[in-house]
Amino acid sequence: MYHTIVRAKVRSLWARMADGDYQAAVGLAAPDVHFRFVGDGPPGAEFTGREAFAQWFRDVEAVLPGLRITAGDIVVKGWPWNTTVVTRFRAEATLADGTAYRNEGIQWVGLRWGRMVDDYVLEDTARLADAVRRQEQAGVKRADLPQNA
Repeated sequence: MYHTIVRAKVRSLWARMADGDYQAAVGLAAPDVHFRFVGDGPPGAEFTGREAFAQWFRDVEAVLPGLRITAGDIVVKGWPWNTTVVTRFRAEATLADGTAYRNEGIQWVGLRWGRMVDDYVLEDTARLADAVRRQEQAGVKRADLPQNA
């Protein structure tokens, strides 16, 4: 029953994020959340802290305005004191040059008593790097995303 409840709450959170409400994820984060978005260039980052997490979302939105991320499969295991949630997701946006950006990835989240303490995201970095490059060529300024803050 616990896993069903967590899966429903996670799906609801992703629905809010699909509508651009990234503050929903920030609100779930522990003050010392550890975040890692795998990749060498922006928006690749690794840092600790809720404020850096919020800033990362703002910066990504500046680089990819209108980004929509939607959940696919959601797997939950563990108990309230140590829950793991794995989500397969899709990311989509329209780039400044009019082309579509489509990507997919996996998010691995650690929860403790309903708070996100660890967030590890893997996305196709080649597609993402190409989208960031295209945005820069179209004049969209790349934000200074937090790196190991």
